[in-house]
Amino acid sequence: MQKLEFTLNQEKELIKAVIDELPFLSRFDVKKILDNKDVKINNTRVKENQNLKIGDKITVFYQEKDSQEWYTIVYRDENILIVNKRTGIEVESETERDLVSILNKSFPNIKAVHRLDRNTEGLVIFALNKLSEKTLLEAFNTRKSIEKKYALLVHGRVAIEKVKRTVYLKKVSNISKVWISEVKTSGYEPIITEFDIIEYRGDNTLLEAKLITGKTHQIRAHIAYYGYPIVGDGKYGKESNEKFHLTANSLSFAFKKDSNLYYLNSKSFEIIPSWL
Repeated sequence: MQKLEFTLNQEKELIKAVIDELPFLSRFDVKKILDNKDVKINNTRVKENQNLKIGDKITVFYQEKDSQEWYTIVYRDENILIVNKRTGIEVESETERDLVSILNKSFPNIKAVHRLDRNTEGLVIFALNKLSEKTLLEAFNTRKSIEKKYALLVHGRVAIEKVKRTVYLKKVSNISKVWISEVKTSGYEPIITEFDIIEYRGDNTLLEAKLITGKTHQIRAHIAYYGYPIVGDGKYGKESNEKFHLTANSLSFAFKKDSNLYYLNSKSFEIIPSWL
């Protein structure tokens, strides 16, 4: 069990303050820590989230995951590495608490070529040499040669004909969110997301999503805009203790014959989301 103590220098809610200090923990993780009364405010154990004041002293007891718990290897050859990333960790960040830093211990030349949100689990591809890095970056930048699909469970029974494929997104950095509009206005960029219904599950809907464009929080914000937030997504939907139900669960390839990664066209990868 690890112990962290810090003093608040600005007003914020308890869960947000803990995540800011321990970014590898998700909101779901912190709520579990609170349930166990492993958080103190000014030396008093608490169980509920609450607003904090400047000067409050926070103590958190937590179990840090072993590095191997953050991922499992799905595929590896001399050119690429594909892993199943767990929720709660960045692919790459300015700190050393990220997947690249962990994997670099075993794969010294590893390079990240795309990202998943910290709380999104699923398949991530890494390059293991310069030529493959160039090929993969070009594929992701042009949105060609690699097809990624996502599984997500959302609140509500989705009326798919009402969810438009193309809307407009604006990133609002100071609140770490994006806004969606159906009309293009200043600062908004077009995004395209394909959603398909897999099945209804009671009052929820299991969807498959495919990104035609790739912007921050695109899937989360796009589907929430129409009133169907992802289960467990407190940022764009309902606060809850549920796990975040979004997984990058499928990868397939369509490289040209002269590409060094053309051989991957015969392979495809799919994982089962941890929440299914």
